[in-house]
Amino acid sequence: MFTCLAVQVLVVDGWEDEYGNEISDVNLLAPAYNVTLLVSNWDESSYLGGLNVFVYDSNESLIFAGVTDAFGSLYLTLKEGFYTVVIKSDERVVGYQRINVTKSSTIKIRAWAFTLRITCIDRESRFVDGAIVHLYDRMIIFDANATNKDFKANITERKVCSVKTDKNGTAIFNNIWNGTYRIVVEHGRIIGEKIIDVNKSENLTLICNRVSLKIKIYTSTVLRKPLSNATILLEDSFGRIFAKEVTDEEGVVYFNNVYGDNYTVFVDWMGFEVFSGTINANVERDLEFEVSVFSVTIRVVDAFGNALPNSRVTIKRIVGRVVVKTLELEADERGIVSVMLPSGYYEFSCSSGIYSGSIIVNIFNNYSGTISCGIHPNIFTLAFVVSVPLLLFSLLLERQKIRKPLEYRRYQNILLRLENLYNSGLVEYKIYRKLREEYETKLMELGGRRRR
Repeated sequence: MFTCLAVQVLVVDGWEDEYGNEISDVNLLAPAYNVTLLVSNWDESSYLGGLNVFVYDSNESLIFAGVTDAFGSLYLTLKEGFYTVVIKSDERVVGYQRINVTKSSTIKIRAWAFTLRITCIDRESRFVDGAIVHLYDRMIIFDANATNKDFKANITERKVCSVKTDKNGTAIFNNIWNGTYRIVVEHGRIIGEKIIDVNKSENLTLICNRVSLKIKIYTSTVLRKPLSNATILLEDSFGRIFAKEVTDEEGVVYFNNVYGDNYTVFVDWMGFEVFSGTINANVERDLEFEVSVFSVTIRVVDAFGNALPNSRVTIKRIVGRVVVKTLELEADERGIVSVMLPSGYYEFSCSSGIYSGSIIVNIFNNYSGTISCGIHPNIFTLAFVVSVPLLLFSLLLERQKIRKPLEYRRYQNILLRLENLYNSGLVEYKIYRKLREEYETKLMELGGRRRR
């Protein structure tokens, strides 16, 4: 509000006030007094500056017009008598009071300015803090040229101000003029709205369209076990992800500060969607869902039905021809492994020493099955790969053992024929001696020298 100190001295007929308005006749014979008009709000808790003040005499003639200063004061001189004081803010009448001037004094004028305290709560009666409360002044404009037949009023709104709620959910609007207002509460989106008539200071409680949700997730087992570590997504009616939480050990998740709306609930577990459904948060706030998660028990045995304890079990989720999820578990002392799985196709494979086996199962209910393991095919391959070189080596050794005596006898025969040729005079001594040394050397290498 702006501040202006206006002092008006009363004059006789034909004089004008500071606005150029003609002022009516006054009784010059009546005593004059110095009067201070002190304009306050209705509760007299604060004084209002910058307001236009109009003073009318008993004949309803304007005799004074001025503006209150920053302290809500206006100084003027008035003759003794009755007067009507009208207070305006722009073109709006915000105060009206009749006064009787009998002496110099300060006269309090109460304007129709009130304190509006708005407390915002949700549907569980909890305070809504941090919300923005907008106050709109609703003004009705009548068409003066309209006939009764087509008469209608146009409503326009002007934003007065916005206030943020405190930790107690309260927003305070001071010095609100009398009239009709629209309250809008916003917290990410509009969660509350109300039209009120202000004619006094009051405390209002506005119930906002905000709630809390409790969602509990169960498995589709006989005992309906709570499903922990499941991811819950809330998608609002605009298709936006509104909130995301993970269930606790009891399978429970809480969503606070949820707008009253229709939501689609998605439940994901182990990376797969196991549930989806629509809820109305205005009606349903404590919900339970049973999801497509089942109890699976696998027993691992050998070909003779004996348990294979501490076997390694690999679980693969199959979608089409693609493996999209793999888990590795270890069987207990009885060769049993238990797990919770979403519905779908799975390959269960196990290995324990030389044993291995696998099965493919479509899980659509609680399942209990057995994997019968045989000797791993790789064992036979390994045995073949190892045995073939050994066999070849053995054959080679055996061949060497057979070949050596034959070679020895062959060289013996050659040496014997050489001797016969020499004795017959068919070979010279020089050639005979050279060949005999070579053959005897070969016989030495093959197992000993032949004695003559």
